[in-house]
Amino acid sequence: MKSLPFAIAVALIPCAANAASALPKDNSIKVAIVLSEGATVIDFAGPWEVFQDTMLYTEDGGMIMPFELYTVAPSTTPVHTSGAGRHGMTVTPDYNFADAPEPDIVVIGAQAGGEGLSEWLQKMHGDKKLVMSVCTGAFKLAKAGLLDGKEATTHHWYFGNFEQQFPNVKLVHQVRYVQADPLTFTAGGLTSGVDLALHVVAARFGDDVAQHTADYMEYTGTAWKTRELAAEFPTPVTRHEWSGKLPSGSSLTVHQVTYGASPKFSADFPALKASSVPATFQVLNGNVMLAFDIPGHHATFLGKPNADETAMAGTFTQDGKEQPLTLTVRSPKSQ
Repeated sequence: MKSLPFAIAVALIPCAANAASALPKDNSIKVAIVLSEGATVIDFAGPWEVFQDTMLYTEDGGMIMPFELYTVAPSTTPVHTSGAGRHGMTVTPDYNFADAPEPDIVVIGAQAGGEGLSEWLQKMHGDKKLVMSVCTGAFKLAKAGLLDGKEATTHHWYFGNFEQQFPNVKLVHQVRYVQADPLTFTAGGLTSGVDLALHVVAARFGDDVAQHTADYMEYTGTAWKTRELAAEFPTPVTRHEWSGKLPSGSSLTVHQVTYGASPKFSADFPALKASSVPATFQVLNGNVMLAFDIPGHHATFLGKPNADETAMAGTFTQDGKEQPLTLTVRSPKSQ
């Protein structure tokens, strides 16, 4: 079948009613994609593709591409995207935070972050820009204080980490995206960013335009209309058990249960007849810090994992007394 003439093909595509009224005078809605080391490719490429492929057709057969996209970072030094534990693609950001054009929309996915990011996000929020995160980009919005007292979501593997780090944010499980306030949105993991970007397009130009964009991308998902999941995502559970003996003769066993990428810890102290004691976990400059909530005997362990993460050597502190302690894996990491 021969291709249809352009003017006829345009006539067959749903038009955006009053689309021009939703556009700035220069017909350009600026979208700033935030990048830093380790940026997950689909988190920024998914929304980029949605905004890039959004087309508005005028009654006289003309076409408007309303979104202007660019990348912004702490500096214009090339960054590496994610890459299965290695450096991924090398991307040179278009602008830094100081010289970037003023955006209308900000997109931030999973990435390491960098100097000035929180302050720039706070400024964008204060200037009434639409800010959307994808995957663990929600951690960056929460760190900047944009989600305090509001609802949000993130990748389901990181729910536990998010709740621990940001107890003032109400985490919503098993949805594709969440609207925190009129101009702040968070999407779940990875492909959820496509749904959120389509939702943003639909909110501005209507469902017909968003559906045409999805069709052009050959994207069959419909959660951009409802935010709901067709089915809940399973979360893998892995277990570690670490144990060690102190010079005083007492022993310690630490139980680690990891849901996706979110670990929970507890500990047994036979000498104190204490079991399943709650523990919190932090990584400080490459060292592991465990804090044990023992009534009247608060204790900590600060240690450094070896190369294959089968042992951690460090210092156990309790009641003001420090003792050397090495914790080693006593059972398989996965069950």
